[in-house]
Formats: sequence, structure tokens, C-alpha cells
Amino acid sequence: MPVTDSPLHDETNQVDAAAQSARSRYVARIASTAAQDPWWDAVVVTAGSARQAEKYSEEIVRRRMEGRLPAGVLYLTAPDLDDSRLGSGGATLNALRILAEATLVQEQPWKDSLESWWGRRRVLIIQGGGDPRRLPQYALSGRLFAPLPAHTPWGGPSTAFDEILASSTAWAARIRSGLVVCAGDVLIDLDDSALSWDRPGIRGAAIIQPAERAAEHGVYSIDESGRVYAFLSKPTRAEMAAAGALTPDGQAAIDTGLLAFDAAACARLSELAGVRYSFGRWLADQGILTAIGGERPFIDLYQHVTTSLTGQWAPAANAPAALRHLALALQGLPFHCSLVPGRLQHIGSDGALQGVALRDAGLAGVYSGQRRTGSIAASGVESAGVVVDSVFSAGCRLDSGAMAIECNLDVPVRAAQGAVLRGLTGLSSAIEIPEGVIVHQIPVTRAGGASCVVFQVYGVADHPERLITNGSATWFGRPMGQVLADLELDTELVWADVPVGARSLWNAGLFGCSDLESAWTCAQWLMGLHPPGFSAVGWKAMAKLSLEASEQRADAAALAEARVARMQTGWRRTAMELARDGSDIRPMLALSPGIPALAATGRALCADALSLEDGKLTEAASRHFQASLFLGQAGLAEEAGQAHAAAFRCVRSAVEAATPAGGVPLLTDVEPRYREVRVAAPPRIDLGGGWSDTPPFCFDWGGTVLNMSLALDGRYPIRTSVRVLDEPVVRCFADGALVEYQSVDEVRQPPAPGDPFSIPRVALRMLGWNGLGLEIRTSVDLPMGSGLGTSSILAATVLRALAELAGHTPSDAELSDQVMTLEQRMTTGGGWQDQAGGIFPGAKLISTGPGLRQRLRVQPVGWSAERQQEFQRRFVLHYTGIRRIAKGLLTQVVGGYLAREVAVVQVLHSIKTLAVEMAYALREGEWGYLGELMQRHWLLNQQLDPHTTNAPINQMLGELQPYLAGAKLAGAGGGGFLMLLAKDEEAAGQVRALLGGVGGRVYEYEIAEEGLRVERG
Repeated sequence: MPVTDSPLHDETNQVDAAAQSARSRYVARIASTAAQDPWWDAVVVTAGSARQAEKYSEEIVRRRMEGRLPAGVLYLTAPDLDDSRLGSGGATLNALRILAEATLVQEQPWKDSLESWWGRRRVLIIQGGGDPRRLPQYALSGRLFAPLPAHTPWGGPSTAFDEILASSTAWAARIRSGLVVCAGDVLIDLDDSALSWDRPGIRGAAIIQPAERAAEHGVYSIDESGRVYAFLSKPTRAEMAAAGALTPDGQAAIDTGLLAFDAAACARLSELAGVRYSFGRWLADQGILTAIGGERPFIDLYQHVTTSLTGQWAPAANAPAALRHLALALQGLPFHCSLVPGRLQHIGSDGALQGVALRDAGLAGVYSGQRRTGSIAASGVESAGVVVDSVFSAGCRLDSGAMAIECNLDVPVRAAQGAVLRGLTGLSSAIEIPEGVIVHQIPVTRAGGASCVVFQVYGVADHPERLITNGSATWFGRPMGQVLADLELDTELVWADVPVGARSLWNAGLFGCSDLESAWTCAQWLMGLHPPGFSAVGWKAMAKLSLEASEQRADAAALAEARVARMQTGWRRTAMELARDGSDIRPMLALSPGIPALAATGRALCADALSLEDGKLTEAASRHFQASLFLGQAGLAEEAGQAHAAAFRCVRSAVEAATPAGGVPLLTDVEPRYREVRVAAPPRIDLGGGWSDTPPFCFDWGGTVLNMSLALDGRYPIRTSVRVLDEPVVRCFADGALVEYQSVDEVRQPPAPGDPFSIPRVALRMLGWNGLGLEIRTSVDLPMGSGLGTSSILAATVLRALAELAGHTPSDAELSDQVMTLEQRMTTGGGWQDQAGGIFPGAKLISTGPGLRQRLRVQPVGWSAERQQEFQRRFVLHYTGIRRIAKGLLTQVVGGYLAREVAVVQVLHSIKTLAVEMAYALREGEWGYLGELMQRHWLLNQQLDPHTTNAPINQMLGELQPYLAGAKLAGAGGGGFLMLLAKDEEAAGQVRALLGGVGGRVYEYEIAEEGLRVERG
């Protein structure tokens, strides 16, 4: 026996690196980005029954449809013939027959030999059958697709099938052609560089392990060249020593379950499987697996094939013909084994699977960057064990060693140490599972077609295949006969149709088959939890199934529905958590699992929002808006509309809540101090930070805006006059239009869209107008949609005029708050920067902190008169002649923020920083830098809304580009005034000259040195 003495740590690193490399290459192949590394032409999965094969096929098809398997590969399943147990060798031959039927028989290659055909192919056979009694909870789905405590690279719990395919990427590269057979209940990671599979014949692979562990496995005895001269099955230490299988330090070569066959060996096996060329055609029958006397031969790869190759076994003269043909076909084939650094983990029993889940080695090492739990867990889930593909909505505690697999529960759960929960769903009361107990919920179909539920309950350490007659059978870890006696259960009822000599936990009719709650009550009683009102009498009255029968009657459709429901619940919880964390939820909308999940999420978000409305209005607004997106995608237009409206209602409520108590003077029962008040205001231009002042962003984060008020053509073009009338009417004039309101009710009617008198009407309602006769004249001597904040500033003049009339002079900050409230009531929305830009004079940086009370901090730029003159000589203000109304855009941007769209949130934060930098550039006269900042701001505005610009604007800017340091449209963009910063004074002259030929108008301006101008009379 050769000796290996590589350090353990280095070997572990080697294996980890090789395993990670294999997985990376596997993912690259799926993504079609792999180099021309060889892979399998076909993958065949054996199954213990036709039903299990159907389940395997469903899993494979689902992966193929989801793009989670390499393309261009033939995937087949091979059920044991007649559901008879054929053994691993018989299953391999049967798989070769099915492969031939799908390839050779279909293609009919002319004058080809089996050996030459195999010489052009690589095939992987995964042994997915096996004794279902060893892993009852996976009897139907098979251990091959048992969820493991690791995630695949694309998310979701991995399975042995996924892990084997990933690992096999390394094996495929080590054979020129032929077949590799592997066990489906062993996870293998090898340093494939040590595989010597280029030798002829049959080749195995083994890893060096202590003799104590080797006693549980197959063991190779090999010479210095790697030739196998003995293969031992679960040998004692003495047997290993006698066969020369021990190293001097007491270790042995453990079989990994891998066998590689070259083309010549594959040809011989294919012939045994019934593949032949006859009369010009390729045919495939059952070969040596043909039933004789109603029975099919049992052939084991390790009991028969390996020991036949070493000469340890030869069939007796009276042995079945199949075994004699097998031994004859294997004669003369070389048999070698490679010793490789590696590790293997068995998952062939409940205890073994649990061990894999809970050990820190193996999968945990390979997936060191992944979470140990594979759940989408609500807050309050505490797990010292492992959670796989499960959702817990109402709290869960898993003690050390406990596992939860494929559960979907919204009741509290407590699982004691070592317990296993599988498939639990729909239960209505708190769940408690005792230590070391497996609870597996299965939907089943009764003989008459009725649906019901079974809860299989047994111990992790139980071996369901063991017979009660020899005393080895246990249930919940205790002698089974004793447990039955304690429960006062009649063995003749438990095994009504089972011969005494065949009785075991596997075929014991113990588990109540009924509706969900009744079946669960029975399961609790069997576990010794003493549910009220249940006893052996109730158990006797129930229909019951065994482990075996419940697996046979499992309702595949209901299991699929449970999987979908679990996926939807998990998706819904993820969506809810993202929403509550303030994350962008649009990716979840793109990946929605269907209308029910969308609708449920939307309604849950609405409920969330309602609970927040008392104290957290901006969060409530966001939840409502997010709900509208989910409900809208579900096609629930009415509910979506209601949620959308509720979002903006919350924003309006937040704005109104922000207005200081007593800050709005009332006209009720107040004698006017003046007969007439006239207010004029300058427009504003916003250089930077516009949008950051808009609720609810400014409430959550504060806003920062750089703007300046301007006198255009030497005057203030935004004006309001209010005059007291003797008759009790309100007469409004605006833009040449006149309307007269005869009563308070008429004034309070909601204004129609586009109503030119909306501002005075809403202002009167806000100030509590009581019927005093008034004439209100408003005018804006600027084009509509100018982008200069005229609507908000006009509202400021109206509110100021009415307040002055009542004898109250609001502060500038107070007036700004009132305008924001007015605009929310008008449903046009808006922030504080427009009105603040006109109310506060000059060039200033205005900022606020987070909070509903937006306290304006107004900081004049502080530039010198010389700097200001330099700016005015370079800065050109041009009206483009294009009109645009910002209301729809405001809803869009606010909606983007409420939805927490990443781009919108990032832009809003970025423009705050730009405003501060722009103020610095203004003060210091760094005009080139200011131009760069304007350009960056312009691009950010376009991220918020691509319609901020258009073809005429782009053409104009393109023609002016040689002369510009920077440019952007005022306000929301899309039209209105264009702000142009020329490179120097001469360039400004060129800009003015060019603009004279493109339409619109260049405005003369001065920076306003005072805010609102008020005249009282």
C-alpha cells in the first residue's frame, strides 16, 4: 500500500481550491462563458421506481427551463424495471440501455461499433435509487434532490444533484471518453489533478482516511502502480490488515463511489445491457436484466463488478445466468484506483443528512461566503441549527442541531435539539417538536381520491427498515414494542396486513390520515405531547397510513402547490423586508411569482402604511406608494389607485402637520386693517439642489438649494392686489379673466384642473375667509411654464396680501411654510425653494434639516460686488419659447422617491452636494468650476426625468457649446428659461448674438436686493 504524507492543512486547501474551481467552471458553463473544457454529452439518473423517475424528471426539466443546467446535454432518467430493485450494477446496465434507446437506436449510425461510438462520448450516470427506508422523508423525491444547507450560486437551496453536477466538471476533464458512475448519496470533493483516469479499463478513486472510518465504507487495496488487487466492503481492521489495505500509520483508501469506464469497457457493459447491432439496425432490449421466472437479477457494482475484476468473486456454476454473463464480460479488463486528496460526505440516512447539515466542514467550507441558513426569515427567528428553503413569519427557535426544511409557517415554532421539521405548513397554533424527532407533513390521496394529510413522526436515529421481531426496531429512539405498549396500541391494528416476520417501522400503520388539524393532533399524541381530548381511542378511530403507504400515496400536485406557496411567501416576506428597510422594491416586481403574491404583498404594505399614519407620515406615504406598485402589477387597478392616492394624502398631511400652530392667520371675525394691499415679487432661478426641497424627501433628509431672485427688465413681474369690497362677494381677476363667488360654499368648492383662480380660492380657505367682500387681482408677466417658480411665488404674494389685510405680517419662513401647505391642498405639490427663492432676496444657499418642521437656514452667498458683476457679465437668461407644466413630473419624482428607486434617491442626495459646491464657486468666482457643476446637475436632472430636455433644446445647446462653461434649464426643465454660463464676457456676447436667431427671448435681469415689495393703503 503506498504511503501519502502531505500535511493535512495543505491538503484541505488543495481540496477547497479544486472544489471551488469545479463549481466556478460549472457555473461558467451554464452561463455559456466557459472555455472549451470537456463536459458530459449525457447525464443519466437512475431511480428506484417509475414514480421516482417522474419526480426526478420534473426536477431536471424545471432546472432546464430556469436555465440552471448546462445546455446541449442529454438528460435522462432510468427507473428500475418493473420497480424491481436491480442493485447499483443492474441500474447502471438499465441506464445504458435507456441511453442507447435515446441515441443509438434513434440515430442509427451506419457501420459504427459500440467501442468507437463510446470513444466519442462522455457520459455520467448518477445512482439515484437506493433503499427508501433509510431516508423516509425523501422516499418520493429521493435523496438526490434533498435540500442541503447550502445555496446554489444562483440562489435557492442546493441538492445532491446540483452538487454532484458541479463537482463532476472536474471528473469530465480527466477522461478522454467513456462513462463515470457515481453514487447519489455521497458528496465528493477531490483534488482532480491527482486522478489518473487516462489508463485503460476501469478506474476508481479513493481518499486516505483512518481505519476507524474506513470500516464504514468500501476499501481499496492497491499496489504502487495503482492496480487494485482487493476491494473490501465495510471491513474490520483485521480484514484490512490481512488484505494489505492499511498504511503504516493505520489508514486506508476509502472508496469514493466513483468508477470510470473506458470505451472498451463501456462497449462490453452496453452489450450486457442488451444493446446490439442486428440486420443493419441498432437495437436495445433488456439484455441480462430480462426477468426469468418473474424475477430480475440483482447486480451490485461493488459486490459483483469490483470483486469480479479483482478475482475475489466468481459466480457459482448454478448462479443466475446474468451473473455468469457479467463475470465473463469483465474478464481481462484492467482495474486501477487513484489515491487523491479529498473528502466525502454521506447523506444516505436521516442522521447522515443531519450530520452534513450541521458540520462545519465540507459544504460549509466550499460555500464559506454563503449564509448558513437558507431561509427568508422574519425578525424573531433564532436558529442554532439549520433552516433550508423555509419561511417563518411569527417567530421560530431552533435549538442546537435542529433542522427546518421546506416549511412555511406563520405560527410560533420551537424545535428542540436535533429535531427535524419537514414540509410543515398551514398549521394554526404554536408548534413544539421534541428533541431528536422528525416531523414530516405529507399531503396524500386516499383510495377514493379524497385529499388528506399525514404527519410522519419518528426519531432521527431510527432505522425504519429494521424488523421488530429481532428487537432491533426503534421508534423515537426507544424499542418499538415498548413505545407501542406505552401508547396502548394493538400491534394487530398497527400491522393489519403485514406478516409478523416482515413488520418494521417502515410498514407500521401508525400515522393518522385526516384533515390537517386532526392529523396534527394525532401526531402530537404519538410524540407524547398530550394534546387535550386525544387518546388511543381517537387513534383507533382514524384512518392510518405507514411510512411506506404515505409515500406511495403522496399527492404530487399538492406538493408542487406547497412549493409554489412557499416560494410566494418567501418572495412576499423579502419584498416586505426590502420595503421596510427603505430599499428599492422594483427588482421584486420584476421577479414576481404571480398575482396572488403581488396582491398579498400590496395589501400587507397597505396595512403597514395605515399603522404608520399616526406618527410616521412619510414612511406611511412610502408604504402606500409601494403598495400601489404591487397592486397595479397584480391588475388590481382600483386598489392600486386608492393606495396611490393615500400616499400623496399622507404627504399632504405631513406638510400640513409641519405648519406651526398659529402660524396661519385667520380671516374669521377680523376687521381688515387696510382697504387695499399690493404685493410684488421677483422670480427665482435655481442653480443647484432643486428637487431636494420637495416633500417628503426634505422631511426625511433635509434639502439644500442654491438660487437667486431676479428683477427682470427692471421690475418684479409677479403681483397681487387685494381690495376690500362693500358687498359680501369675492371677485377675482387673473390673465384677463373674471370670476365672482357669492358665498363661502362657492369658494370652498374644489377648483377644476387649470383653474386660474385656484391659488386665491385655496388661500381664502386656508385663512378662514368668512364672507368679507374682496377683490383679488393676480398677474404674472412671464410666460406660463417658465421654470422660474412663478406659481409658488404668486401664492406667496396672495397669502402675504391677505395676511397684511388682516393686520398680520408673517415672517418669511412662516410664509414659505404656508405656500407649501397651499400647494399640497391644491394637489400640485412642491417644496419650499420656489417661494423661498422669491421671498428671500439675492443669491443664497437655503438648507433645512430632516423633520416635518422645515426650518429654513438662509445663507447669502457672500460674494463681493465685483464677483457679482463678473457673474452677470457671463450669465445669460434666455426664454426658449417652449412651455412645460411640472405637475406630472412632480408626481413622477416624488413617486420615485416614495418607491425608494435607487437612481432617484442617489440623484436627490447628489444635487444637495452640488448646491453647496456651486455656492462656493460663486463666492470665489471659479466660473469654469461652476460651469462643470451646472453640467453635472443638468445630467442628474435628466436621470430624474429624460424629458427634462428635448431635441430643440439639445440642438440649441449644441450650437452654443463652444462658448459655454455650463448650462441647464430652470425649474423642472423640458422648456421655459435656459440658464447659460459663458466662458467669458466675450463668449457671452456671442451667445446673445446666436440666440437672437433661434427664437424666444434673452431677458435683461438684475439680482434682486429685496424680497417681496408690499404696499398698503
